[in-house]
Amino acid sequence: MCAVATSLAGFCIAQASQTAQPTTATSDYLYGTWYSYPLGNPDTDPIRHEFRHNQATNKDEVVVMRICQGDYRAVIARATSPIEVTQSTIRVLKSASDTQKGELNSECKASVEAGLWSYTVSNDHNHLTITNPGGTPDIMELARQDAAASSVLPSNVYGTWSLPIQLDRETQVKIRLVFYSGADPTKGKVRQIATCTKGNDTLVSQAESAILVSADHIQILNSASHVQKAGPFTCKVNITPGTLRYVIAPGGSTMTLTAADGPSLKLTRAPDASLN
Repeated sequence: MCAVATSLAGFCIAQASQTAQPTTATSDYLYGTWYSYPLGNPDTDPIRHEFRHNQATNKDEVVVMRICQGDYRAVIARATSPIEVTQSTIRVLKSASDTQKGELNSECKASVEAGLWSYTVSNDHNHLTITNPGGTPDIMELARQDAAASSVLPSNVYGTWSLPIQLDRETQVKIRLVFYSGADPTKGKVRQIATCTKGNDTLVSQAESAILVSADHIQILNSASHVQKAGPFTCKVNITPGTLRYVIAPGGSTMTLTAADGPSLKLTRAPDASLN
């Protein structure tokens, strides 16, 4: 308040000399999304814990999410329970579970059990240890996930997209872009796949780059290229760093990519493509 109202500066200084500055409670650092740390365990890498305040119910909640990745889309199961939080404990008030249908009739499941957890937050507020006696697991080491850099791609971006077929003399080139998530929770990935056909000969070339995805932009972080050859016949893909604006049409069947200094490209969602 003092910084934006200079006429009250003297009043603010006087108040400060009489009133102790409020301290931030440990529980305040609990809010946010956390991933299992360290990465490398396929059983826990897809799991996220989100602690939040529900404005509608005026209650704190924990959301346990499991991200199930398929060849062309991701499915996320979410189990939500109200919680009561103190400086050192989290009481999960009820058990909850969620099951979502994935690819090929697979199931994606998330659950949280009612109980009393103990927790500690690291000094830098970026690591969280939860102890749950009798639980499975009975201890969880978590790291804070920056929502702006999450690899959980927006569901309407995730998957495979086809560019219009290109014709170059006697060569036909089909290009696909596959957006998917990897083990690193701070980045997603894009793979460019080119299928080149000339007469009876077909070559496939592919390269990939790490990406960051926001609500309307895709930032390509790395350069990558690859060339396949069969005599004089070549098939090449090339990825360059940069930022693309994307717009997905209602219904999700087409996506338009636009570079800052280039033309727009219209892509069509491929329903049955994969990473290969």
